[in-house]
Amino acid sequence: MGYPPPPGQYGAPPPRPHSGQYLPQGQYPPAAQGQGHYPPQPSAYGAPPGSGYGHAPAAPVPMPPSLGYDPDQRAPGDASKEADALRNAMKGWGTDEAALINVLAKPDPLQMALIRHTYTERIGRNLEKDIRSETSGDLETTLVSLATGPLGQDIAYLRDALSGIGTDEVAITDVLLGRSNADLRAIKYAYVGKYSKALVDDIRSDLSGKTEKFFVMLLNAVRPERATYFDQASVDHDVRELHLATQAKTGTDEVGVSAVFLGASDAKLVAISQAFEAKYHTSLENVVRKEFTGHLEKALLTLLKRAQDPFKFDVDTMLSVVPIDKSPDMKRLIYWVVRLHWNPPYLLQIKNALTQRTGSDFGRRLRAAIPPGDVQNAVMKVWT
Repeated sequence: MGYPPPPGQYGAPPPRPHSGQYLPQGQYPPAAQGQGHYPPQPSAYGAPPGSGYGHAPAAPVPMPPSLGYDPDQRAPGDASKEADALRNAMKGWGTDEAALINVLAKPDPLQMALIRHTYTERIGRNLEKDIRSETSGDLETTLVSLATGPLGQDIAYLRDALSGIGTDEVAITDVLLGRSNADLRAIKYAYVGKYSKALVDDIRSDLSGKTEKFFVMLLNAVRPERATYFDQASVDHDVRELHLATQAKTGTDEVGVSAVFLGASDAKLVAISQAFEAKYHTSLENVVRKEFTGHLEKALLTLLKRAQDPFKFDVDTMLSVVPIDKSPDMKRLIYWVVRLHWNPPYLLQIKNALTQRTGSDFGRRLRAAIPPGDVQNAVMKVWT
């Protein structure tokens, strides 16, 4: 391509990698583990360096948006060649699907933003609209997900989940949980900008009851950042609140449980989970499974498991997205393959972990799940 990779690009390791692993966009590393449930070091609960118990902690620096979640950012350089290749693949009679796949499968988020911008400025057309007019079905979904970048992919997947008859609760959970406040805000702004309706309003119209309240609270995008200071007393308080809201009463205070989960950073949620099990001799996960059902149960478990180990969660998700014994949900499969590919070093680690878990090349399993043709070619080009 005619442009260099931008500094600090998407594949760069985060400042605090977990066990040498790269983190997906907008996710936090698991809490550092020390001796027992309450590590004595000041940073055990996400405290900033040098601020221990009894000291006034410094306010954490808010996480910036992930690469591709700032619509004003794009890579430097010249994408004229890519823009021309895309237009040539779609003009006239017929469509050169292979050419579209070759151009769109590999750019990082900022490079893709440059390609979109160049296509509009040079060709005078909208890349997404042209792709939609020339393709259909799962191929359209794959190519548009690539062309619009990670932020565009997220809002399109959400819009589809909230449109028509029924609600795709799994898709809503996939997109919104485990994301940084900055990325959630970017998703909200992009959604209303494109669809002229607030995401929270669509959530309210499609969800109901305590599940609706949970996602409305989540979309406030004020969950504590990963470096937010907390102490043992606040952990103990939240453990008691969770017990009082579940095991200690008849019925369940769903809003109270949601408030504790959404009011804790990932590091604190892990500490709460450990302290809860130590005090009540049952895991917080088991309590959630016993006290909740349906979408809210899955949302709470997703929040907890992502806090504990986001890498393992993504590996487990890919195993469920590409089942052995039944046909996959192609929309979800496409979403996850494209989402993971935006961070190549992280995708490589996911692929290696999948190989270890399954004992074989997961790419073969992925290929076998998709009928031969352009969709299979596109997905495998992205995966490899």
